[in-house]
Amino acid sequence: MDAADEQRPSETPSMQADAASSHGDLRDLIPRPFADRDTVIVAPAESLNTAWQRMREHDISQLPVMDGERIVGMLDESDVLLHVYGDEARFADPVSAAMVARLDKVDVHAPIEALLPVFDRGHVAIVMDGQSFLGLITRIDLLNYLRRRMG
Repeated sequence: MDAADEQRPSETPSMQADAASSHGDLRDLIPRPFADRDTVIVAPAESLNTAWQRMREHDISQLPVMDGERIVGMLDESDVLLHVYGDEARFADPVSAAMVARLDKVDVHAPIEALLPVFDRGHVAIVMDGQSFLGLITRIDLLNYLRRRMG
């Protein structure tokens, strides 16, 4: 993910209400947990047009690509743009044709500092508990978390 394609602030009402609750790990930084079905996702076989519409509808710049319960890739605005530029008919192509399959996964129990190299590479952190996808953390999410801790 390019640094310019950072997910927009994604603080949800449930996150605001749960700000006082704490897991004591990286789950505390995930604004839209996958287990709560709050994460906006796309499937590899869905069209790029569907993915783009979903991004616009939810005001986000990237989507995890899920095959059932398993994360298989990420798709951001740059991936879509690079795939369709010069041939708009390619919006009909499947997400799998444009997604990035090399993922920056971070264990849920890793320290917050483990996010910094991921962000330095311009990526979004994909938080995992073993093989289970928990959600995404962006730079904005980390900043929101740090700001909330200030009180």
